Amino acid sequence: MLLSLLLGCLIYSSGAASISDEIDHRRWIGSDEVPNSVLAFEQTADGYLWLGTQDSLYRFDGFDFEKFVPTNGEPLGAVSTLLTTTEGLWVGLREGGVRLIDVNGVIQPVDPGLPGGVVFGLAEDQQGQIWVATNDGLARHDGTNWHQVGKKEGFNEHHAQAVHVDADGYVWAASEEVIYMLPPGASMFIEIGVKSQSVSKIVSSPRGDIWITDRARDHITHLKKTGYADVKFEEIEASRATSIVIDTKGDIWLGTLASGVQYMPVGESPRSIQNRDGVNKYAIRDGLSSDNVLSQFIDRDGSLWVGTDEGFDRLTRKTLTPLVLPGGAGGHALVVSDTGSLWIGNDNGQLRGLGDSGQSIYELDMPITTLINSHEYGLLAGGHRGIFSLADDELERIAALPVESAHESAVRAIVVGKDGDIWVSINRAGLFVWAEQKWRRLEPVSDSRRQVMPVTASRDLTGKLWFGYRDNLLVSYDEQKIFHWSEQQGLNIGHVTAMLHLPGRTWVGGQNGLAYLKNGRFHSLELPAAGPFQNIYGLVAVPTEKDNKESGMDIWVHSRGGIYKLPAAEIERIIAGGDTLMYSSHDHIGQLPMDLYKVMPLPTAVFTQEGILWFSTGNGVVSVDPYQLRGMARPPVVKIKSLAVDGVNIDISSAPVRLPVAPDKLVIKYSALNLAAPEAMRFQFRLNGHDSEWVDAGRLRQAHFTRLRPGNYEFQVRALGDNGHLHLPEADLDLIIPQIFYQRPEFLLLSLLAILVLVIWASRAYTQREKTILRTRLEERFQERERIARELHDTLLQSVQGMMLSFQAIANNLPLESRARSSMEKAMNRAEQVIAEGRDRITGLRGQMAPNEDLAIAFQALKLEAGVPFSAIYQVSNKGEPLALRNEVRDVFYQVGREAVFNAIRHAEATQIKVSFIYSARTFEMLVDDDGVGIDPLYQRIHGKPKHGGLRGMYERASRIDANLMIVSDPDNGTRIQLSLPSLVAYENEVDEKQSRSKRAG
Repeated sequence: MLLSLLLGCLIYSSGAASISDEIDHRRWIGSDEVPNSVLAFEQTADGYLWLGTQDSLYRFDGFDFEKFVPTNGEPLGAVSTLLTTTEGLWVGLREGGVRLIDVNGVIQPVDPGLPGGVVFGLAEDQQGQIWVATNDGLARHDGTNWHQVGKKEGFNEHHAQAVHVDADGYVWAASEEVIYMLPPGASMFIEIGVKSQSVSKIVSSPRGDIWITDRARDHITHLKKTGYADVKFEEIEASRATSIVIDTKGDIWLGTLASGVQYMPVGESPRSIQNRDGVNKYAIRDGLSSDNVLSQFIDRDGSLWVGTDEGFDRLTRKTLTPLVLPGGAGGHALVVSDTGSLWIGNDNGQLRGLGDSGQSIYELDMPITTLINSHEYGLLAGGHRGIFSLADDELERIAALPVESAHESAVRAIVVGKDGDIWVSINRAGLFVWAEQKWRRLEPVSDSRRQVMPVTASRDLTGKLWFGYRDNLLVSYDEQKIFHWSEQQGLNIGHVTAMLHLPGRTWVGGQNGLAYLKNGRFHSLELPAAGPFQNIYGLVAVPTEKDNKESGMDIWVHSRGGIYKLPAAEIERIIAGGDTLMYSSHDHIGQLPMDLYKVMPLPTAVFTQEGILWFSTGNGVVSVDPYQLRGMARPPVVKIKSLAVDGVNIDISSAPVRLPVAPDKLVIKYSALNLAAPEAMRFQFRLNGHDSEWVDAGRLRQAHFTRLRPGNYEFQVRALGDNGHLHLPEADLDLIIPQIFYQRPEFLLLSLLAILVLVIWASRAYTQREKTILRTRLEERFQERERIARELHDTLLQSVQGMMLSFQAIANNLPLESRARSSMEKAMNRAEQVIAEGRDRITGLRGQMAPNEDLAIAFQALKLEAGVPFSAIYQVSNKGEPLALRNEVRDVFYQVGREAVFNAIRHAEATQIKVSFIYSARTFEMLVDDDGVGIDPLYQRIHGKPKHGGLRGMYERASRIDANLMIVSDPDNGTRIQLSLPSLVAYENEVDEKQSRSKRAG
């Protein structure tokens, strides 16, 4: 729809109406770093708006400007006029010349024959020929060359200032003084008898009328064709006009010098469009970028574009239409009656109805804080003076309130039950029921003072009553059954301030979002951003297709921040587990007041039977037709525009885009063509390979990524326009980030192998070093013990032996019966015992094993050393191929095993003793098992009896070589002593594990 569809009806239906009241305005000026002095507009087939400016040619998608740079590098300079044809965009230059930019964006070679000078106008006739008006004359292009039109064609001028072809095929041309007409099929131009010295534009209306503006005269010329070659004309007083556009109804929009934009609607008597108290003007005082208009254009979506010497502007009809109400009304309560009329109650006590029959106004001596419609009572209005009913055009008070309440917020909510009882929530007092001509107070549903009374109430399709409280509490009443819904049932939206009941699904809105009831639990609807959907006060269901509820129900949300539409298909997709929800918004117009001291009448949104939505906002009551939302005639195409890597722009014309290195920062810019409402477009993007879900970008038109890892990525973007349609990605961007050589798998594998080899080498070197140190230490200990044993044998024992010989010689000289001889023999016997014990000690230091004697052989000989009868069954065995042991290791194992065998014989009363030596590639072990009485647990814990060194000595010997000694003893099962040591330390030589296994297998 064009601007006139709304403006023509509203502006002249009331003398107080004005253009500025009914249009949305957006301007771009030089301080916004955008092109200024726009001399021409044109829209190409792809929907882009082209701007011819003093600087050059620009392309505009509603949000971003792109300067056109010819591939041949030719500077265009100032662009004075533009024309779109099937061949592409024709560009007229102020310095002279015409260029054609084809549909692929390539500028074509210049054809010869064009007159010089400023190009004032371009037009296309029904044969596809291009006509051009230049300072040096009139010419036409036949598809190959330009041909100047002169006297032989009836155009007797050397200058042409305007050219136009109307819908009937007439060619109109203006020189500096004369206006010419070329009828269809004629070969000669005809003077029409109209003189005009500074014609700026010639245009035609849908009815075939011709309108001519003259920048030097305070009038416009109106021509009507009265025959094949006859016209009549009239002059209409107007400001000096530089441009003129006419919409499909014939409404005129003039661009003037010093007076801004002037408007003449259809049906207006064409006398004068001046001196109407600014009703038909839109100028700098209304927000226009400048009063000096240079050009105008109406695009295919009905938006009016105005170019001025300071910038350019877009004028579109308002999506939300304000309702003219008396000033100072404050908050507004909204409801729709059974007849479909809209009723509005305000703080002044005025109840106003708007219907097909006109307006109805009733006065109540109280602020109306609640207004509902009921089948039983008609309209019910609540305030501090009570509950009033409006039925059959009569206003009647049903009952006064049962308690006193403040004027501003007396009644918070009203709902009528199936039996006609009226449920009333009174602020700070509680919930009351009016039935059988008396009030009954219901018991509070909660002990919390914040939940004394509900803040909203409703009745669902089955007649069940619902009451919303603060702090996640919702209560339903059904045939005296009360059910509480809270966080335990999934309700997590804070204060419950809005409800909507649909077949099969109940919705609630509140302080922290939106939730729906399913299978006995509430589920929060996953919304893309918390801000827009906080503090919801109105929920309205609207059929996706007009008068077709089977098409699904869109949900319109009115929150503190504005008005939002959730498409039905998007809601179902999110409930089914889809990612981020797409929605459209009207947040700049539908915001609610922020008065903390007044309670807002609920709900704030209603839907009439005529298909119109009404909202109570901070700026009064506004309406919106959900089926006539402004938007483009065709869905916008989402495009990826540029890629910047670490601040450097990368060519994205070829796919996929291979980046030289992994970037620190990557920026992708995108947009969607929407001239009518680019600010209403909302975007989501996803970088496959990086993002698991769609990222909601809102109105942002670029995506930032930092420190992406090497790999393959696919960038996608999608948009939702203000008409609620989801535009899936039509173009994506494939990216390849190569791996740096040190990040490639083969390099990592080689590095890992090198590290593994280094670790193995270091481990072996460390083991060898520790082995050498341990061997040296063991050898030093063994040599020290050998030295001590040798010195004891060579000195002490030899000395004692010598003394014994001396004493024996003395004793032999004494009589046999002598007491002295007897005493000396006893002393010598004792000395022999000392020598025997000394030899035992030396044996303990040195061992009674030959240097290369096998441990199994040495242990077989222990029976001879026991010193007590050896009646036990004694077995010694090797497991595995016996290997050469280090001296110190062999000595320790012998000493520990010897002590274990002797303990089993002397103390454990064992009947069976088994000794096993286990030679393996990893460890060397010795096991000594007996079936004796075991070891006392107390002595086992303290490692032996006090003043006895047997067990303690075994642990000390094992500790000297870092061997692991484990003693397990049980009175019923005997004792097991296990001594083990790693093979690297135990064996004299290294052992190959495979070789050891093969030997054992053999």
